[in-house]
Amino acid sequence: MESSRQLENIGIAIAPMLIARVSEIRVVAEVHDDWLQSRYDIVNDGKLREGVEADQDVHRSVNDALSALRCDMLKEGQEEWHHCCYVLKSDGTFKMEFDRSRPPSL
Repeated sequence: MESSRQLENIGIAIAPMLIARVSEIRVVAEVHDDWLQSRYDIVNDGKLREGVEADQDVHRSVNDALSALRCDMLKEGQEEWHHCCYVLKSDGTFKMEFDRSRPPSL
């Protein structure tokens, strides 16, 4: 399934951000057909830090995977979404949450 590959691509891209004492990384994004906005949050020593800088290659890989994921899911007949949060924990587990109730930004 293409969607699974895109989820894996996101995890691979952000995994290098899991440095010492970082327990999780969150990619918070809004995805549309022709644009995407995302930010990276980390939990470091139990404290949430929002808007952490990511390497340009990481950012590009994550954005490409999120755009492809949304497109793949729509092709599979799944309900449209624009807002999501991908969480990668230091133990390698991850979760992806979609907020389908939140309308897209204009």
